[in-house]
Amino acid sequence: MTSEKGETSPPGRGPNVTVRKGAGTMSTAATRAIVGTAILWALSLAVFAQLAHSQSGPAQASPAGSRQDKEPAVVCGFKTLGYTGLCEERTPYEKDKKLEAICKPILDCLNDSRCVKTYCGATTIRKGWTLESAKRDK
Repeated sequence: MTSEKGETSPPGRGPNVTVRKGAGTMSTAATRAIVGTAILWALSLAVFAQLAHSQSGPAQASPAGSRQDKEPAVVCGFKTLGYTGLCEERTPYEKDKKLEAICKPILDCLNDSRCVKTYCGATTIRKGWTLESAKRDK
């Protein structure tokens, strides 16, 4: 099919595809696709450049309460029949709190089938656990 301007639409192609005799023009849909892709690439580069810049910033000094200044952790030892050996888990020390009380949330989780936290090598045993020891880490 030929229009008044000498343009043709190839058979089986929609109206967006236009071929001009003697001219290499692109359809509107193809132009939009190329421009859209270029915009996405530009935005992606900008985002990744910003991420790289923010991660490579100057190192900041440790806050006053850094890990080295903290109290040693509490080491909680747990046992149950289905688990071989003593399971030891470390948890942060809480001032003015008994060591057994600090270990209790872990013990409660180990004895609760609804608890999704992982302790003792990610064991699935969720009953019969007892607290065997609670001491400060060295």
